[in-house]
Amino acid sequence: MTSLASVTTRGVAVGLIAGIPQVVLTQVEAAFFDVPRERADIGPRFVRRVAQRFTGATPSSPTEWLLATLFHFGYAAQWGTLYALAQAWRPTPPLVGGSMLAGLIYALAFSPWGAATQTGTERHPARRDVRETILHATAALSFSLTTAYLYEWLRRRREVPTPQPPPPQAGEGERAATS
Repeated sequence: MTSLASVTTRGVAVGLIAGIPQVVLTQVEAAFFDVPRERADIGPRFVRRVAQRFTGATPSSPTEWLLATLFHFGYAAQWGTLYALAQAWRPTPPLVGGSMLAGLIYALAFSPWGAATQTGTERHPARRDVRETILHATAALSFSLTTAYLYEWLRRRREVPTPQPPPPQAGEGERAATS
């Protein structure tokens, strides 16, 4: 049985790693679809909206980016941990578990009741451009599938026994000792 600390640590690690291709793929896709960079950079806009809502002030651009980066890697670690704990409780194949995680993330972030929609960071799905919806789906899927397959790779790697050198052949140890 794997310890809770081990599962949690593995989840944090895979979440942090998976947060990197999520950003890269979304930026590449935004350039391909000719989506303005402002629309692709959700984190700083989310931080700005939340800060405006709770403090009435708009943070400076460097502060927005710093807080967005901390938020991004914080939620990446949290989602990675949630995935790892779910896998420890009820293992599923990576494609299934990753897709389920993507659906949950999409629903909690970009659906009509999601945080990005509710804060006004993203438009309501009915008024959203299809290219933006594809960006959101890519962000959720790329993160979740990377998390799932990386977690599975680490799990299997942990299960593979370390190769041991072959035992000495009869007489090999005796010759070395007498030489």
